[in-house]
Amino acid sequence: MHPNASAFDSAVHSGASAMREVWSRMRSKQTIVLAAAVVLFVVSAWTQENNAVQSQSVSTSSGSGEANDTNAANNPAHPLLTVDLQNYFAPSPEGFPGRIGNQGLLRVSVPIDAFGLHQFLRTILPINTTANVQGGPDTGVGDLTVYDWVLFEERGATVGVGPLIAVPTARGEAYGSGKWQAGAAGLVVAPHSWGLLALVATYQHSFSGNGSSPVGQLTSAQPFVIRNLRRGFYLRSSGVWTFDTFHHVKDIPLGFGVGKVWKGSNGDIANFYIEPQYSVFQSGVGSPKWQVFAGITFKFPTGKRSQEQ
Repeated sequence: MHPNASAFDSAVHSGASAMREVWSRMRSKQTIVLAAAVVLFVVSAWTQENNAVQSQSVSTSSGSGEANDTNAANNPAHPLLTVDLQNYFAPSPEGFPGRIGNQGLLRVSVPIDAFGLHQFLRTILPINTTANVQGGPDTGVGDLTVYDWVLFEERGATVGVGPLIAVPTARGEAYGSGKWQAGAAGLVVAPHSWGLLALVATYQHSFSGNGSSPVGQLTSAQPFVIRNLRRGFYLRSSGVWTFDTFHHVKDIPLGFGVGKVWKGSNGDIANFYIEPQYSVFQSGVGSPKWQVFAGITFKFPTGKRSQEQ
């Protein structure tokens, strides 16, 4: 062997290591730039001052000021910065008697006025606890879902439609699909003096990701029925009908619950609610027969909206 062969090999190895390090740094910088762009985009949306979006809030309410506030608090697309903290508690899901399933949801929604379109961007991150027979309940992050409604008015109702994408951020197949998914989301909201009727529907289908994960689709429909009472109290029903071919789960719950709305002097809205739900149809391992849905929603005026409250 040539006496300089080992030195040459060492130099090549060092060069390759250096190139990998440079590439890793480049990818890290790209990630930082992307994250910064997302942050700037959200901040811009928070601080925009658009009269057209503000005028949209008028159409989400009908009746007295108290009824308007309750309708606004429960409107899925009311044009305020919205933070939802929600939880589904399911005792003894199908296939796991005596055990507990649980799903927490963090949802952030931002009103946007861009390209001459009124939009509402929603980001949803679930924290799923599965009922595991061997190890007991186990918790992990689910798939991150983002969709963007383009909103318009039709005969006194708000209608929204737009694209949806789901990112496979789940800890494992028990917590998510393991696949990138794309689809669409739709919305119809009809406010009345007595309350609110609404429907939120989504469809998503896998197109790429973990090769060992099953190809599938997820369809959901969430009808809202809100009946306003006095002093910010209201009755509600808002079960999410789910058809999940990834995990072979179908669930059609009907709920009946109560909520309370508070509105601050600066226009901030807080909405607390609890709603037991019973599945009139359910199938598949992990599907609930009974569950308790509870949560709190905060809505914040931003920009000119805060000045006009």
